[in-house]
Amino acid sequence: MGNKMRILYAEDYELDAELTKILLEEHEFTVDIAADGKKAWDAYNRQKPDILLLDLNIPRKDGIEVTRLIRQKDPHTHIIIYTSHGEPEREIAALDAGADEFIPKDRTPDVLIAHLKILRQKMIAHLNLPHVYELSPITTFNAVARTLTIQGETILLGSGEARLLQLLCAKSNQISHMDYLMKGTWEGGSFGKRKRVKEYVCRIRKSLKKDPSIRIEYIGNDYEEGYILITTPFPAPALSSPVIRS
Repeated sequence: MGNKMRILYAEDYELDAELTKILLEEHEFTVDIAADGKKAWDAYNRQKPDILLLDLNIPRKDGIEVTRLIRQKDPHTHIIIYTSHGEPEREIAALDAGADEFIPKDRTPDVLIAHLKILRQKMIAHLNLPHVYELSPITTFNAVARTLTIQGETILLGSGEARLLQLLCAKSNQISHMDYLMKGTWEGGSFGKRKRVKEYVCRIRKSLKKDPSIRIEYIGNDYEEGYILITTPFPAPALSSPVIRS
């Protein structure tokens, strides 16, 4: 592979796709574009990429279906959902289909570039395992095994805590809205679930105490409510909402 990471980008808006391709190739990435989900699936089968960058809302096969097809034959390719309009149900479905994380298009292109550069370094070091999240230089979380490892010490999380932490990791350094967290952790209605989310967050924070570089903050105002996992690979984002520890 060398230092050239091959990205397959599935995006049906031609101008957006071309501009992203130009930007990423300026930073030494190789980018192939697929204009719909079927073309992305065909392109994947012709030449397996290192990273799959997928819009959710693409024609013929949507991002969830493409993710599911790839995961059925390939547990290793890193899959990033790159979209502007991710409803909680669809984001959760993409995560359950095998997507690793979400990056919203409304963040600056520098965020995407920085993220891909970190992934490139992990791939060179053979550390790029799907659903294994490097939260800091000393902390990793394996969502499949439900293990949080800090400085070599492993903590086994409960199934609910592990699921909640996976949802936060998939949207690292972004606000994970309460609706997304509740629907992703439990099926059914939301009655009593806000309190349980808070309880799980408290337990996760307790497990993370040995690594003070990682924070889970509560975001609450008249317009939105949720939590944000702030990790060290990226600078803490500027938040327009007040941060209230809860």
